[in-house]
This record gives sequence, C-alpha cells and structure tokens, in this order.
Amino acid sequence: MSRLRIFGALLLLGAAAAAQGVPPPPKIMRPAPVAPVAPAPLPALPAGPKLPFTVSHYNLKLTFNFPQHLLDVVAQVAMTAQSEVSTASFRLNQNLVVASVTDATGASLAPVRQGDQVLVTFPAPLSSGANATLTFHYAGPLADARLSPINGIRTAYVGPDGAFLLYPGEWFPMVGYDTNRFTATITATLPSTLAMIASGNAATTPSGGGDQVTYVYRQQHASFPGSVIVTPLKPQTFQDAGFTTHFYFNPDVPAALTAQYATHAANIAAFLTDTFGTPPLNSLNFVELPSDALPSFSSPGLIVLSSSSIGGSVDDNLLVDEIAQQWFGIMLSPATLDDAWLQYGAARFAESLYIQKTQGNAAWHALITELEVGALSYPQTALSDSSQLYVFSPQFQDLNYDKGALLFHMLRWQLGDQPFNDALRSLVNTYAWQPVSTAQFEQAIGKSTGTDLRGFFSQWYTGTAVPKFTNQWTIYRLGSGGYRVTGSIQQNLDLFNMPVEVSIITDGATVTRTIPVSGSSSDFSINTAGRPEKVVVDPNDWILKSNSELELRVDLSRGDNLVAASDFPDAIKQYEAALKLNPISSLAHYRLAEAYYQEQNWQNAADEYRQAINGDLNPKWVVVWSHIQLGKIFDLTGQRDRAVNEYELALQTHDDTNNAQQIAQQYLKSPYKTGASAGN
Repeated sequence: MSRLRIFGALLLLGAAAAAQGVPPPPKIMRPAPVAPVAPAPLPALPAGPKLPFTVSHYNLKLTFNFPQHLLDVVAQVAMTAQSEVSTASFRLNQNLVVASVTDATGASLAPVRQGDQVLVTFPAPLSSGANATLTFHYAGPLADARLSPINGIRTAYVGPDGAFLLYPGEWFPMVGYDTNRFTATITATLPSTLAMIASGNAATTPSGGGDQVTYVYRQQHASFPGSVIVTPLKPQTFQDAGFTTHFYFNPDVPAALTAQYATHAANIAAFLTDTFGTPPLNSLNFVELPSDALPSFSSPGLIVLSSSSIGGSVDDNLLVDEIAQQWFGIMLSPATLDDAWLQYGAARFAESLYIQKTQGNAAWHALITELEVGALSYPQTALSDSSQLYVFSPQFQDLNYDKGALLFHMLRWQLGDQPFNDALRSLVNTYAWQPVSTAQFEQAIGKSTGTDLRGFFSQWYTGTAVPKFTNQWTIYRLGSGGYRVTGSIQQNLDLFNMPVEVSIITDGATVTRTIPVSGSSSDFSINTAGRPEKVVVDPNDWILKSNSELELRVDLSRGDNLVAASDFPDAIKQYEAALKLNPISSLAHYRLAEAYYQEQNWQNAADEYRQAINGDLNPKWVVVWSHIQLGKIFDLTGQRDRAVNEYELALQTHDDTNNAQQIAQQYLKSPYKTGASAGN
C-alpha cells in the first residue's frame, strides 16, 4: 500500500539538498518519496495468484522491549495451498531471528533462513486447496535501517520513544507483497504512557494495576493491515462534513499547520468520494515518523508521513496520493504485481484530477509533463511485465506510478470525463475488498462505456512503443472568407488508433478539433476565421508521446536516479546525453555540475555552474544557486575573496528559491566548510 513512488536515495538526497539550500532535482517537486536503488540486483517479489499458497489471516501477538530496541512476535498464520506445496517460503525482516515454527498440532517444523526468506518444509505435502496453520515465534532488534527491505530507509523500528512497524518492513511472515489480501488480529500490552494505532476495530483493556493497557486490533475486511504504530503522542482530532481525522504529529509541528492538514484531508476525501464512490472508512489516522523513515505510506485507515514529508506547508499532491490508496490499493487491490499500475497509477491519476480542480490547468499540465517524463524513463519494459522488476526500484516506480497514471489519463480522454468517472465508480463498487486484474479492469470499463478497449491495452499495457507526432499542412484561402488548413498527422506506430486533438493557432482565435488517428498517417481539414500561423498536435497533452523537450527531461531524470544511487560516472554520462539534445540547457549544466561536485571534482563543477549561468536560464533559480555553489567551491579551495564575490552575486539576483538569500548571507558572513549545512 505504500506510496512507493520512492526513487532511491533521491528522497534523502533531496532532503539533504534542501537542508543545504540546494534545490532538489526536478523529479522531487514535492517530497516525492523514492526508494533507494539497491546496491545489488534484488529478485522481483512474486505476484499474487501465481503463488503456490496464500495467507488469509494473521494473529500477531507483539511484545516490545523498548530500551533494548527488541520486538518479539508470536504469529499464527492461516494459509491455503493453491497447488501442491512441500515447502512454504515467507519473507521476514532479516533482523528478526526465528526461534520456532510449529503446525496446528504443535509439532515442530525446522525453518531454514535464506536471506530475507524463511523456508518451512511440511512432513507431507499440502494438496491444492488444503488449509494449514503455522505458528512462528521470532524476535530481534529493530534499531535502525540496517537490513531494511528498502535499503537505507527505516521501515520498522523499536526504541525508547515508541515503535513503528510498516507493511514494507516485512516484520511478519509475508507472502505476495501488495497482492495477497488478508485479515488480521494484532495484540500488544503497552505502558499506559504509550498508545497503539493499527488498522481495524480497536479494543483496549487496562492491565497490570492500571499502568499497562492491552490493545487488540481486528481487521475484518481482507486487505493489507500490516502496519502498527506505538507512540506517546496524543491525537488532535478534527471533524469536517462527517469525515474525522486524528493527527499524531510532534509538538514542533505548528497547530495551525496540523489544522490545515485536517482541512485539506477532508476536502480531498470529499473529492475522492465524489470521484470513486463510498470510501472504505469515514475516518483516518495520520502519524508523523522520523525523517529517515519511509516518507509516506497508506494502510487501512492509517497514513504515515515522515517529518520531511510534512514540511512547513500542506503538500496536496502527496496527500491525494496517500488518501486515494484507501480506495485503489486497500479497498481494491492489484491481483498481481503486473497489475500494480491499477493501484499506483490510480493514486497519481487522482492527484492530477484534484490538482486540476484546485490549482488550475497550468499546474495540471506541469504534473502531466512530470508523469510523461517518468513514463518515458524506462521504455524497454511494459507495464504487463512489472513483476519482473524489484518493487522498490526506479523502473517499477516510474512505470506503475507515472505510466500507470497516464493510462487512466488517456482513458479519460478517449472515453470522456463522465463515462469514465461512472465506469470507475462502478468498478470500485463491483470489486470492493477484492483484487482486480488488468483484464478485469479492461472488461469492466469497456462494458460500462460500450467500448472495445483491446487495442488501447495492447498499445499501452502490453506494448512499450510511444508515438512521436509530426504534421504537414497547407493553407487555402476560402472565397467566402476565412481559411482552410489541410494536412496529415504522422507518427511512427502503424497500429496506433486513438482520437487526437489538433489546434490551429491563428492571428485570432485558436481552433481545436479532434481527429480520429489510425495508423501512421491520418488526414485532417479544418476551417478557421483567422490566418493560420501554427499547427499543434495534442496541445493539451492527452496522449503519452515523445518529443525533443521530453527526451531532454528524461535524460535528466535518469541522471538524477543515478546520482541517487551514487553512480556519478554514469550520471555524468546521462547529463551529457541531455546536453547533446540541448547544449544550452541551464538545468542540464547545473545537474552535471552537481554530479561533479559530489565527486569533489571542483574544476569541472565550477565550469558547469558557469555554463548553467550562461545557458537558457530555464529554470531561473539555476543562477542564484550556481553562484552559491561556486562560492562554496572557492571557500573549499581557500579563495575567500572569490567566494565572497559569488555570494554577493547570488544576493543581487533577489531570487529566494529554497531560502537562497538567507543561505548566501550566511556564507557571506562565515566561510562554507565541508559538512556545513545552512539547515543545521
């Protein structure tokens, strides 16, 4: 259920950059959490229905030793064989050591550890359809991100200040990540100074003379309730139009900001209810986690946000993503990882709808461009092959969040707003609390709208090619007045078949028509009153396509991901590829400079910062930050006079992007030193 639009250490890079005042990569226009790229290739998690067995229920009894960072769990696991099973394989956090596994009769089974896998062999094979109950007893320390399933990010923690155990942290014997739906009963006895938050209905019982409380959470709808929070924080509760929110934010978060979060969350929930139908729940818990934890995550009725993600203002993009997963991801989930776009793409599609409504078309177009960049970043893999990728890799994230969102976006265009909206509501109602496959989605949407979508899904789900439009056109003056533009839309895909907008920009009003495009060339004829000056194909970005501007952004995005993985040589090559497309791109020069800076290659970095200042100045903030970075280089190389000059030039820009003016003033007063941070 994670908002695992988590491209590697880019989150950490962005946070560190922000702390030093350095604008984060363009991909992180908000705290766009991205999961760290694993240091070595990791196996793709298996898809749901292809598993040899499924788990229907967990009974998890938790014991915490907070001073020692220890978690102790007795887990009863109810499983059903989907085919004959001799050995069952479960994923379990490598910090946790299995003491014993027993079957329903109490007979001991000998578990075998293989990395994050626990293998349990049965005395006799389970036949297909057979049920079994295993009881695991395991324990271990969860103090930091060591051996975390997401490299470098804390997903499970126990300590003196409480605990958080998130579903991606694999703190219980797991099978079918994001696809195997289950119910759960989670029990823990805690000091009365702490509270437990989890998914499901809660019951509490005082014990230990009143200084302890036993918590029992029961999740009755099969979903993904495997996240638990233990916190000393007291909730701030808000109600708005029948929607209740509880915020467990640290005291340093201003009360006014928490209230803003509550208002925005209620507004988003109302919007999504209008869009997708009745929500799973009428209340949500929001919990703050440390900045080095998973940036954001959505469980049934529970959303966690890291301190960095909360920031100083409400991030609607992030909030919509997480709340939308209460519908797509929790109430309705992908049947296999090859269908993961139905969850993550739906979340970003909901984000686009909400941004268009609340921030207007300019912000919406900017978001669609961001989605296009992600969708084009790894063109060799089809959405239908997502299970071949590591779930926390940039490739999986880009495909399923960004390209997945664009499939929803293009269906909206092809089918029409209201028909598609009605079809989505019908789908959610039909498959509530169930998994859904892409084939089922295609059939349901096609049936609701009376449309044959086989060609669409062949193009965009199982295919990888994208069109690159060109056009040829001729102007005719009409005897009755006005003009006629005739021409053809050309593109590189012979099987392409979609409606495409064409706009004729004139010296008066712009005329836009929708042209049915089929095959590599389709003709059009459009009359205008004003004299035509330009013809633009797909002016409103309804269709995923390639062009030179997007290719530049894609190269930069790939470079950013490589920087996140500390692969600076390949990142430099990627930025250099971007500069071949646009030699005066200030952003490409700036990113290249940053890669050299990370390598402490001061001369090359300085040269590229100069090139950024002398480039196309898109975006404009490259000027102020190039001067600040040049000043830092001069300070680091013992040239204080030249450093002062750069900081003064930065101040003269009056550009305060990412608090640039204050940071320039700070380094003007005191030289920059390695490890110094304006944010510390």
